Amino acid sequence: MYVKIRKDGAVGIGKGTEGRAEITLGYGEAHMIAAALEKLAQTARNYKQTYKKTTDVGGGNRIDFERDEDGTITVSGDGQTYFLTESEVRELADMLNNLPPVEVTPPSKYVQKIAPVAGVCLVVKNGGKSLSLTLPEAALIRTSIQNSVDSRFFLEPIVIGKKKLGVTRSSDLKWMLNYDGNDVKFTAYEIEALMVGLHNGLLDVLMDMVKSLGSDDIADIRLKSQIQRIEQDSAGILGEHKKAKGRVRNIVKRSRKILGTVEDAESRLEEFVKLCRHVQAKYEPQFVKPLFDLIGRTFVTGS
Repeated sequence: MYVKIRKDGAVGIGKGTEGRAEITLGYGEAHMIAAALEKLAQTARNYKQTYKKTTDVGGGNRIDFERDEDGTITVSGDGQTYFLTESEVRELADMLNNLPPVEVTPPSKYVQKIAPVAGVCLVVKNGGKSLSLTLPEAALIRTSIQNSVDSRFFLEPIVIGKKKLGVTRSSDLKWMLNYDGNDVKFTAYEIEALMVGLHNGLLDVLMDMVKSLGSDDIADIRLKSQIQRIEQDSAGILGEHKKAKGRVRNIVKRSRKILGTVEDAESRLEEFVKLCRHVQAKYEPQFVKPLFDLIGRTFVTGS
């Protein structure tokens, strides 16, 4: 088994896998998982324990440890199952017990979630300056910054209706986000933490909406009602456009993936970002602002 500390500070464990095909846990939970593994290794037969994660990092909310009558040991979570020997279990526990100390810049240092007002739900801030963003705007800025990282110079004006956001990377490794004369600047040492903050901020807002739909007997009814509103409102915005029906179907399909019950958190986020990028890139300018307003209302709780 391998153990890694991801850029967002979470811990991933896996075997012959990489990326999302692994079990993920919070850095602060590593010692508790290690204790469960040690108990698993010490119990000879017929053992089963479920650890409830404190967050849904990785998409799941539990890790299962099991040892069958024949001695087979499995560790499962986040859609993954690994078969381990007793020595591998003990070694994994030891690795988790001895993780190096890591200082992770909290997302709130640069990106803060706020109570939504007119669709604005995230604030990017640094050096005493701040920039208020809707969820679609944050998704586009995240994409823009990602595009800028492997460049020497980057400049992208992001036009949404009458609003014009700017993302700039200068040749001296400095970034600037700006809107209406308000500039928020970042150095090369800060930009990675900003990207993590945008990622986690977007994820946090989206998961608030998903959780608001609930998991009770009428959760499916709430989901269907939400999707129906998306379908009706997007059709109203696109009107008699020759591609209206196909575009509505596309928006509805993506929205189901974002809000549906079977997707993990990271998949929802990536699908949301793809939806925003698709609207920005493929739709006529007069449709972008009203569709982004719709997306903001749909995926932000309390909008």
